[in-house]
Amino acid sequence: MNTDLIFVALSTFAERDRAPLDLLERSGRPFKIHASGKRITPEELRRDGPEAAVIVAGVETYDAAMLDVLSALRCIARVGVGVDAIDHAAARQRGVAVVNTPDLPAAAVAELALSMFLSLSRQLVPQTLSMRARRWERLESHLLGGRRVGIVGLGRIGRRVAELSMAFGAEVVAHDPFTDGTWAAERGVRLASLDELLEQADILSLHAARSNENALRLSADEFARMKPGAILVNLARGGMVDEAALHDALLTGHLGGAGLDVFDEEPYRGPLCDLENVILTPHSATMPVETRAAMEKEAVDKALRFLDGTLRSEERVI
Repeated sequence: MNTDLIFVALSTFAERDRAPLDLLERSGRPFKIHASGKRITPEELRRDGPEAAVIVAGVETYDAAMLDVLSALRCIARVGVGVDAIDHAAARQRGVAVVNTPDLPAAAVAELALSMFLSLSRQLVPQTLSMRARRWERLESHLLGGRRVGIVGLGRIGRRVAELSMAFGAEVVAHDPFTDGTWAAERGVRLASLDELLEQADILSLHAARSNENALRLSADEFARMKPGAILVNLARGGMVDEAALHDALLTGHLGGAGLDVFDEEPYRGPLCDLENVILTPHSATMPVETRAAMEKEAVDKALRFLDGTLRSEERVI
């Protein structure tokens, strides 16, 4: 068993840019890459990961049972921000360090959120479909600058969404029980309860992390309290939105539109696909070529520096 083996569990590693792969090759460290072209399954991870000292990881789950199988593992280098698929207590108990790439995805996710705000506010999808059907119809639309944007979660992504929304002249109200309020106060972002956001926001955008203590789940009751014609955007976690209840709220016309990049079950092929006032993307918020390559390169760099013993303690999540 080679104790310095790096296993890349990503299905699209270096797909559009060789820089992360070049970095691995230049390091001289032994490595292998998950090459099925699809998200790694638990069975594949158990089969291919036990000899790895470091895993360059995606969104797959590393619970206590999986960490027991990965007996040589000393570090998980997560490509992305979220590390909620990793059992933190189990990782600490087994001495497994966890690092991520927290800064790079923020711009990509925020830009997609703004794209959805603008498209849904201006009804671009239904108007495009109408024109393709050779119908000349002008639908009611709104300026983003005239709207109140409610943001759930003021982490790196939520803050960037707030900044971009305010650049268009939108009023921004946010809910985050873990923020100290300083950043918001300095930028004119009003903090409010989730109940207030539901009742006041023209656009409600989810950017919260998953939390067992404060699990967020918007369903029929929450949608009923939202303003008639309001827009919901979820680029956080699929489990935060009851998709069936959202479909009903959109179908009745109570909600004006929705944009989703994450789903309860992926790939998503459900009834939201049939609605014109919905924008759906295939969990691709962090997939722009520039962003993906930069995140993969940062994760590989941290993996190599962990093995070299030069990774700084403040760069670790665990």
